[in-house]
Amino acid sequence: MIVQKHLVSSARLVARALVVAALASGLLTSGFPVPAADAAPSSSIRVTFPSSTPGVELTGVLYRPESSAPAPAIAIMSGTSGAEGFQNWEIPWALRLQSAGYVALIVDSFTARHLAFAEHWKLGPQARGQDAWDAGSFLARQSFVRKDEVGVIGRSGGGTAVLEAIVERADRVRPLPFKMAVADYGYCQDPYGAWKGGTSPVRRDTAVYRTSIPLLIAMGTFDSHVPVASCIALAENAKRVGMNVTLVTYPGAEHAFDALYGDGTPRQKASVVNTIAAFIARYLAQAPSSRPIVARATSFASRTSEAGGTIVVRMRARARTAGASGVATLTQTGHDVAVTINLSESASRAVAEIRQGQCTQPYPYGEYHLGDVIDGTGSGLVRNVRLSYLMNGHFAIVVGSRPGASVPIACADIPRNT
Repeated sequence: MIVQKHLVSSARLVARALVVAALASGLLTSGFPVPAADAAPSSSIRVTFPSSTPGVELTGVLYRPESSAPAPAIAIMSGTSGAEGFQNWEIPWALRLQSAGYVALIVDSFTARHLAFAEHWKLGPQARGQDAWDAGSFLARQSFVRKDEVGVIGRSGGGTAVLEAIVERADRVRPLPFKMAVADYGYCQDPYGAWKGGTSPVRRDTAVYRTSIPLLIAMGTFDSHVPVASCIALAENAKRVGMNVTLVTYPGAEHAFDALYGDGTPRQKASVVNTIAAFIARYLAQAPSSRPIVARATSFASRTSEAGGTIVVRMRARARTAGASGVATLTQTGHDVAVTINLSESASRAVAEIRQGQCTQPYPYGEYHLGDVIDGTGSGLVRNVRLSYLMNGHFAIVVGSRPGASVPIACADIPRNT
């Protein structure tokens, strides 16, 4: 069995009834209710803050350190899994920052827009980049934040939001609310952003990603979502014209490798935490508390062996006609995951895919193509992917009459690590 390690925040006593009530009810507030000077801040509290998008009021989870003195702050832009995935990367980072004496705000771009994980593609990088900007401006206005010491970090789609928020354009000249930025496996290539750096074949200065603040990009070399070549080109082009852009790559690691379910080794997961922490300390502010962020590989002890791990999921008929049921078996074999499918009945020829989302609302195209299913039987190999990564609660095995079929013949949600 594959076991996922969860980080759980320990609750602190709150001195003021207003804060207690807000936490107990889960109600959103129009801003952080600042306690009296003798009151201890809560472990975390939900907040709302203004959005530049008409009709939208953004939400987030705010973490304040023990000290009541104004502190440097970090806006955390979530991945496309939104609040469903906070426990895998965003909350661990917020807790690290809080313990080190920083203020941390996890930004939720999706709840206010009534978007589920499977609909994350409806929210583009420009909107999320503006959300990051709005979060930075909100933090700078708070009395408990050093207004000139605000940074931003994000992963996956949140990393893309970071790249969008800080990019310079001729038609958009404005002072940034951030002093530094980190894009953890954000999308560097053209289709996912309005910038030209990275994939433009024309090496003009106008085709270079530019930003006025230090930027760190971290990613795995086996990332199937973000081609590592695009990030290498973006960083090289930016540095060529004097931009302070640093790229750190991790050999053999997939997308989301440093999340709790990620395929990164314990040493890689500790390394990226320490690299980001050092970047924050250098370009934003040293950790205000006496507990700077230091991660050790033993904290990320692997729960699976490279050759181990097998799960069996039940395939259920989805189409009212020509539907089929059966099982699919997923087995970790070295760096790959082997998938076999056996259906009780099927069209003479169908196609199997692993898609993001769940059977109730799968993503409209396949993330990993497994091949043909003929007379109910099929198999395929997902290369350079850990089974633990596929078990993040956001993938499904889909068998359809064609790739991307809107009505599958059979489908199975890949279970989340528990």
